[in-house]
Amino acid sequence: MIEEMRLALGPFYLYIKALHVFSVGIWSFSTAVAWSFYLKPALRAARRNPEDPTLRARRDEFMRRFDSGTWLEHVAFVLLVLSAAVMLWITQVDLTRWSFVTLMFWLGIFVILPMEVIDIYLSHLGGNKAHLRDKGDSEGYERAMEWHWTFFCITEPLVIVLVPTMFLIAIVKPF
Repeated sequence: MIEEMRLALGPFYLYIKALHVFSVGIWSFSTAVAWSFYLKPALRAARRNPEDPTLRARRDEFMRRFDSGTWLEHVAFVLLVLSAAVMLWITQVDLTRWSFVTLMFWLGIFVILPMEVIDIYLSHLGGNKAHLRDKGDSEGYERAMEWHWTFFCITEPLVIVLVPTMFLIAIVKPF
């Protein structure tokens, strides 16, 4: 039964790959402008002047908008993971043999997946700033803001290097 399903999906491989490529693009670039030109400057300004209520309000509003917009990135990430899994299953890639596909797979498993799990937690689950603010938990809110800032500081250099590198590997297929 499983083998028949795999064979039945085979003719749709290029459609699944197209979904994967679209999902990668959305995941890769959907928050880049908002982070670079709006949220990061607002966070920096509020950190430089923590007593300024205007800068704090601006930071809070930009983070609220950023977090509410990340659903697009996170839905795209789920589609990216599912389409990758289906493509690997259809083609029956041997993940123990070195190739550009296995490199992408292992980067995804060991770098991207943990990063996105933390990101989803910070944006939508326990670290959701809007929920903490609505509960009146100002201490938890500030702690979540600090966690998210730390997360961005750690992941920004990774994303700046990793995303273009992964695109290059996927296009050039060097090995």
